[in-house]
Amino acid sequence: MSQDSLLDLKISFASTDACTPLKSVVSAVIVLLELSEKIKSNKKGCEHIAKRSARLVQDIWAQTKDFDVALPAEVEQSIVEIKKLCKEIKTFFTELKKENIWERYARQDHNKNQVEEYGRLLDEAMLHFSVNLELSIRRLYLESAAVDRERHTAVLAVSRMSESERVQFLTQIRGKCFIHETTYI
Repeated sequence: MSQDSLLDLKISFASTDACTPLKSVVSAVIVLLELSEKIKSNKKGCEHIAKRSARLVQDIWAQTKDFDVALPAEVEQSIVEIKKLCKEIKTFFTELKKENIWERYARQDHNKNQVEEYGRLLDEAMLHFSVNLELSIRRLYLESAAVDRERHTAVLAVSRMSESERVQFLTQIRGKCFIHETTYI
């Protein structure tokens, strides 16, 4: 396996900006990458799972690094679930590493199926994370738009505009908010 994935992870996450659950996942994935080099049974499949885990973490980092607010609870929970999955994969890799030649031969089909299952679970975990992130961004946007509308309404209430000018201005604001809201649906 190329050391590039391992080095990329270590460099990317030396930053203190990553949330605590994500840092834990990074640590787990680094262990997976290192363990995958020592496994003799299903080596290619295990290396593939380890690299896929690394890509998943890098994708999460890319999607969350510029988040201006703390990550919403459901997004952090998705990351915690990915961490649990990585720990489960680590346990599997550790067991594979301990297998002798006879055990490897006897369990090769089971191990191959397990590697495929972990690939499916990683895909599912990333989808769950992405959906939660998208919903959170949408919710934050809608909350922000509601605050903006309230602020504009408050400003207009004390302004020197006539009643008809206020109604016209509020209609324009609501129209712009509606257009922005529908682009995120």
